[in-house]
Amino acid sequence: MAFDEQTAGAALATCCQQELEAVLLAAELDDHYGVLLDFITLLHENAQLAAAIVANPQPMLELLEDALLTAQDTVMQQHPHRQTMVVKPNAHVRLHNLPYSMDPDPNPLNPSISSIGSAHLGKLVTISGTVLKAGPVKMFAAQKVFMCNKCKHRFLLKNSSDGSDGNSSSNYDLPMECPSQGPRPCMGTNFRPVDDGPGSACYTNHQELRVQQQLQCLEPGSVPASISVVLQDELADSCQPGDDVEVTGIVRAQWRPLFPGARCDGTLAIKACQVRSINSRHRAAAAPPEGLQEQFRDFWAFHAGCPLKGRNKILASICPQIYGLFLVKLAVALTLIGGCPRRDNSGAHIRGEVHMLLIGDPGTGKSQVMKFAARMAPRAVVTTGRGTTGAGLTVSAMKEGGAWSLEAGALVLADGGLCCIDEFECIREADRAMIHEAMEQQTLHIAKAGMVTTLSTRTSVLGVTNPAKGAFKHGSNCAGVAATSLSGPLLSRFDIVLLLLDQHEPTWDKIVSDHVLTTHQQAQQPFVRALHGWSVDELRSYVAWAKAACPNLTMSTEAEQVLLAYYQSQRRAEQRSQARTTIRMLESLVRVSQAHARLCARSAVTLQDAVMAVLVLDSSMCGSSLLGWSNALHTHFPEDPDAEYEQLERLVLAGLGLQEMVSAAAGGDDGGGVAGGGYGENDGNDGFGLGSQGW
Repeated sequence: MAFDEQTAGAALATCCQQELEAVLLAAELDDHYGVLLDFITLLHENAQLAAAIVANPQPMLELLEDALLTAQDTVMQQHPHRQTMVVKPNAHVRLHNLPYSMDPDPNPLNPSISSIGSAHLGKLVTISGTVLKAGPVKMFAAQKVFMCNKCKHRFLLKNSSDGSDGNSSSNYDLPMECPSQGPRPCMGTNFRPVDDGPGSACYTNHQELRVQQQLQCLEPGSVPASISVVLQDELADSCQPGDDVEVTGIVRAQWRPLFPGARCDGTLAIKACQVRSINSRHRAAAAPPEGLQEQFRDFWAFHAGCPLKGRNKILASICPQIYGLFLVKLAVALTLIGGCPRRDNSGAHIRGEVHMLLIGDPGTGKSQVMKFAARMAPRAVVTTGRGTTGAGLTVSAMKEGGAWSLEAGALVLADGGLCCIDEFECIREADRAMIHEAMEQQTLHIAKAGMVTTLSTRTSVLGVTNPAKGAFKHGSNCAGVAATSLSGPLLSRFDIVLLLLDQHEPTWDKIVSDHVLTTHQQAQQPFVRALHGWSVDELRSYVAWAKAACPNLTMSTEAEQVLLAYYQSQRRAEQRSQARTTIRMLESLVRVSQAHARLCARSAVTLQDAVMAVLVLDSSMCGSSLLGWSNALHTHFPEDPDAEYEQLERLVLAGLGLQEMVSAAAGGDDGGGVAGGGYGENDGNDGFGLGSQGW
């Protein structure tokens, strides 16, 4: 069925009435305006027109562009304030919200980037991905005026290249003869462009992006695919490297420059008709289904009397193949959930993301914990410090075809998720200094090759490193700060620093070896299945649910007193570490206590959350440890966590000189609940405490 401008304009006037009114009331006449057209709405209004767009997208979109003028006239004539309206000639249709497929056509309209091939040429598709590289905004001549050298007749030609083929320069199909309509035909064949005066050419913005398939959509062992996306008009410069975007457009062939004797080389690109930032620079994991949310609420209703027992059931599901490591698994959960970011009255941004550093001997499970944390995160980037440059971690400037563009690094791509850096000690000292701003201010101010911009790095950093050479001697009990060669400014940005020392303890070695052998035996017996906790998908959904359910937390007076007293005690300690006992330590205490409250699905930070934050941060103190430093490797899950917490609380409050709170806590319930019996699904033989010293 053939469609004309009147039919298409009537459909646009009905589906896009509000958008067209806003365009007609705009002040600037020559600006480019995008008119959003919801495909589902168009499908209900005119199903045949929607089907024709899918079948022949290029000519139909050109028809819709011309029909916008008719639609503007229709809306303006029916509007009561039509005297203040002006028809805008540079309005463009921005089609979005494509269905998965058009029944009965089985071909999906929303393919993954890796599945796009030559069969999609000329097809209308919608893809989702992360902007890996954003080129500079160039000038593109959409049309130009030409003049006949014989009769001086002027005529307008459109650029036959729309920029998606890699050729953003002039490419006009000149006529065989002069198109003048005078009484005597000119028959001229020589033409030249007219570059004098206004109206001789119509220029618009042109930009090329490189969009990579989202990392969480990849199968293990696969390489992320990417595709070029061409933006024009008002869509240019609408997104930056690291943004998650949804692109709707037509797949086109993009040819490389041709040289004599060389084989022609072409790739696929998408000429975008709409680009939408999926989360508008505020990344958050998608909310889990309502049924799963109800299960989480029922879970905490069941453990209302023993919250720490419920918390430990969640922690036991983190990296279950590794025995123990209670403190490490608790720190991983707190890092993924994080605290509440805030902005003070002066406009300064205080981050809510928690940074964690694991320092340990080889074979202590650091890399396994890191990779499991990456699977739990809504989005994660895993890299290694060996061979990684500062540009690879932040952003690099690339030159292609004489123009510079920015390519996002690991911290930018992990915006809104988790950035895991293995072998952190292998990063060169000059390159480590480049991530200071990205970790604390969570921005990157870029000034490279004449490009000045700011990128967001709202990500948690999980670093893994080996101890510095000679840091430990036989019988030494030195912790975090002295165990690494990191500088003080960088080390102070890590909220949690845990040390995993592979010390010889016969009892611990026997328990771990029995656990490893039992795990292998169960794996070889298909009909014997070990008790297990939550799956990785459930853990990922719980992290998203905990963040969404507790966006803002209040802090109780008791929690504030404990955090402040611990910070002051560390500042007064004679053997304190200057790198760890800065004002950032107090901010870390607040973030970790908020993360623990979120982990336990609380709307306020209680005394229990503050005590657990002190426990986690105190484990990285050397010499000035309140609880007596212990090896984070030899930490067990408690058999009765709620009962043993009471002992820890009394120990912390007494050590901080808060004797009045000790008696108050003994007489009332602070949120710790009554003592529960055993661990349930976890190993019943687990002891508790931090190594042999206990709490």
